[in-house]
Amino acid sequence: MIRLFAMLPLLLLAACGGPAEPQGPAVHVYATEGDPAALQPLLNAFTDETGIPVSFEWGNSSDNADRLIGKSGRPADVLITDNVVDIWRAAEEGALRPITSAALETVDPHLRDPDRYWSALHRRFIAIAVSPSANIQTSGGYDDLGAPSYNGKLCLSSVENSVNRALIAMLIEDLGLKNTERLVRSWMMNLPRPPFETEEQLLAALASGTCKYGVVSDTLIPKDGMLGIGPVPLYADISAIGVGRHATQPERAQQLVDWILREHPPAGLAEWNGRNISVVGARDEDARKLAERVRYR
Repeated sequence: MIRLFAMLPLLLLAACGGPAEPQGPAVHVYATEGDPAALQPLLNAFTDETGIPVSFEWGNSSDNADRLIGKSGRPADVLITDNVVDIWRAAEEGALRPITSAALETVDPHLRDPDRYWSALHRRFIAIAVSPSANIQTSGGYDDLGAPSYNGKLCLSSVENSVNRALIAMLIEDLGLKNTERLVRSWMMNLPRPPFETEEQLLAALASGTCKYGVVSDTLIPKDGMLGIGPVPLYADISAIGVGRHATQPERAQQLVDWILREHPPAGLAEWNGRNISVVGARDEDARKLAERVRYR
């Protein structure tokens, strides 16, 4: 499971007066269930500093977005997703309100909604991981993975993993639909086995030498013993945050978003393709249909 906040240093509160006593109504957060052990301490630090309590509902990122859009259950003041598609859907369906924080201006423009409805919390690049057992330790880019020299050596994880659809969506935007379909089809022809269900399973196969190359989130690649290559231009996916349109504590929700963006701004982008990452949301349906046509599951 991707650790959404692995690269966000937790604030160590050192105020001489100690943590603020929680007061008043809580900010209610729909949060992705993937990593409460990392997210909860972050928001506990917010409560310690401001005195504003935070309550959580943990769930699947897509399900949480659907609940917010459908206005089912207790209203969320804040939505946190583990991918750009779900936060984009929530904004498109009118389930979010604009972020008022001036700290939003410090976020890379490519990593935030042009209309201020959401911001990235953390970005993860879509990299090519190379097995320690691979004879060739270099790769030119995503397009090279379809070359005959990679036949039987390339492995992928399921297209249901958001990073893979994000990659396809960005390729469609840059290369066009037909060229991208041709490229992804060439990847499928090089696979020695069906795609793994998770990125972790793919990384295990790379570590064992079962696979030589794979496409994975850069944050998951082990620092020792495995090479991670960032093609140029790089593509990425994000975890993201937004304020619910029907928030019962909108001012406190805005305070929470402001605090996170000031204390833990997302890292910027290097060698980026120049497009706002919202195109991943806009192209997600195209990416799904393309994957279905080439039988990438």
